[in-house]
Amino acid sequence: MDLDTTERASSRRSLLGLGGIVAAGTAVAIASSTTAAAAPDKPTNADRIALNAALRLELAARDLYQQAAAELDGDVAQLASVVAKNHGAYAQAISGATGISANERNEDVFNSQRSLFAVSDAQAFGAAARTLENIAVATHTALLANYESIDAIELTASIITTESRQAVVFTSLAGFASNLDEMLSNSAAPLELSGGAA
Repeated sequence: MDLDTTERASSRRSLLGLGGIVAAGTAVAIASSTTAAAAPDKPTNADRIALNAALRLELAARDLYQQAAAELDGDVAQLASVVAKNHGAYAQAISGATGISANERNEDVFNSQRSLFAVSDAQAFGAAARTLENIAVATHTALLANYESIDAIELTASIITTESRQAVVFTSLAGFASNLDEMLSNSAAPLELSGGAA
């Protein structure tokens, strides 16, 4: 699986400036064929399939950051460890909402990024992490538009918000702190995920 990104006309600035990502998620539910009042609270079968793919992406990200934490030193190693825990927590939250076991990562994502996260250089790690976070945000945003249940929308919206912030931190670490467009733009394309083995 190639994780190269293509240009998109979206920005983190516009995403975060919407008065809350949860409001955006609710707007998606209202705009969909199911009205917000009629939307189910719990994930539907279709939601569970997409959430399983999202869960597996989060587990792959967790494992990549754990690998990086073992290679890095000092504060950057601690940052990688914290972000690994964040991704693990997202996977557990998805597991709790769906009843799907959080024990199978997306091997394609992990294997395609593994060498990029096996670095001891902070700036190289920042570049790899920035790319992964932006791809995760784009992927969750694409999945968000198709969710039917309130729980799936709200959970995904909260993940998008945190991963967008993490991407900003890693963009700075990658050496783009003085470039506002780089700091606040996300040109990554979403991954095409399936609920089963991707």
